[in-house]
Amino acid sequence: MKKIAITLVCVFFASGVYAYDAVLEFSGGENRGPVLFDHEWHMYDFDCLDCHHVMENGENVLDDADLVEGNPDILCASCHDSQAEIDSTHAFHYQCMGCH
Repeated sequence: MKKIAITLVCVFFASGVYAYDAVLEFSGGENRGPVLFDHEWHMYDFDCLDCHHVMENGENVLDDADLVEGNPDILCASCHDSQAEIDSTHAFHYQCMGCH
């Protein structure tokens, strides 16, 4: 029984180290600290198009087939940069406030 407990602790520790790579950190402002975003955790509760979007005439026209790892066009910063009408700080704020 003790060996099983030790093995489980090792597995949980190893998976935690592996999962840390999938967490994004967004810097905080003067009044708030950084925010960690775990993409995998959010995938369990939401449809991809709830967050990922390409808006045209008020409608999300993003094709699910574009949502592949490594596609730079699906990153938030590909549209929500400092020059955008809605920069990344405001986009994250608007997108996250509904649940958080």
